[in-house]
Amino acid sequence: MTVPVGADGVLGLYSAVGDAFAGRKLGFGRRRAALAARFARHRGTGDSGVAASWLAGALAEIGLIGVVVAPDATPPARLHAFADAPLSGAHIVAAFPGLPSQAADLVRWHREHDDGTGIPDRLRWDGIPADAAALGIVHGFLETVEDPAEPREPLEALFALSAESGRRFRVELVRAFRAFAGGADPDWDAPFVPRLPELDEETALTALVARIDARDSATEGRSERLAALAGNLAERLGLDAGEGARLARLLALGRAAESIAPDDFDPLSRFARARRSAVAQRAATIAGSVQRYAADAPLLAASAGWYEDGGQDPRAAVLALAIAADAIRPADAVRRLTAAAGSQLDPDVTRAYLAGLGAAQ
Repeated sequence: MTVPVGADGVLGLYSAVGDAFAGRKLGFGRRRAALAARFARHRGTGDSGVAASWLAGALAEIGLIGVVVAPDATPPARLHAFADAPLSGAHIVAAFPGLPSQAADLVRWHREHDDGTGIPDRLRWDGIPADAAALGIVHGFLETVEDPAEPREPLEALFALSAESGRRFRVELVRAFRAFAGGADPDWDAPFVPRLPELDEETALTALVARIDARDSATEGRSERLAALAGNLAERLGLDAGEGARLARLLALGRAAESIAPDDFDPLSRFARARRSAVAQRAATIAGSVQRYAADAPLLAASAGWYEDGGQDPRAAVLALAIAADAIRPADAVRRLTAAAGSQLDPDVTRAYLAGLGAAQ
């Protein structure tokens, strides 16, 4: 299936995941993308370059998905780990078929500094591509405006950019950005819809959640197991198998966070309900921030609920059963799932799963 890849499609979801790993307010990456694209157009960049600036702006921090840092890591160890994030992000962007190839370079080098002190390659001066340097300015500006601890007005943020001119940022690009954001373009902060070819949603989503799963050996491959379980069970119940598989993959968004919290709780334990609900709600929040997946968000949140609570959508009940079946030892599955039917799990969904299990045996 192909879906729009703009701010409200699958690339919007990638961008939201980057925001989540960076600890930012969801939507930051898409605002950065719009601003980068408009600044590129202001500088006279062609359509391909404008699209590349949007794409790189949206996915500038997706490389953080590959950064795993121990809770007790020293500051130097953390800096070393995060230094490779732009390079990791460039590899992710380069893997998308049919999208502007230069976007990967912009992601790789947008954190370089004009004086050579940036990451990952310590480029300097004209060795940094102008569009990458421009994205770095856009990022620095928006980061200052939306600083959660001390947000600044745009004019104040522009002065902050000027203070870093010649060290972190290229002088002539700072001047251009000040003219752009200071009134030369009345639509400088308006949304921007890029012209990009469509992507296959299933392929892109599968790749995204596989990267989240791979952050922890305990979860590697989990999303595809859940997708197979939920898709097959949904089809058995007369529901949409593709939707069931997509929802199961989206559950991985609940683990889109820098720290890896233990995810080995028993899905049928009452003592783990708060933790299970927190993971499901985080997945729902991230998915719900992107229009394409907004309707999926309530189902993701409801997957942590129990049948005895009442009113559970069958699609959420399928997710709940898939989560439980994947976590329970095969030798205990029939006994434990049967016991949970009617309390934790929907009895109809449980019977359908157990019937399929018996047929497979």
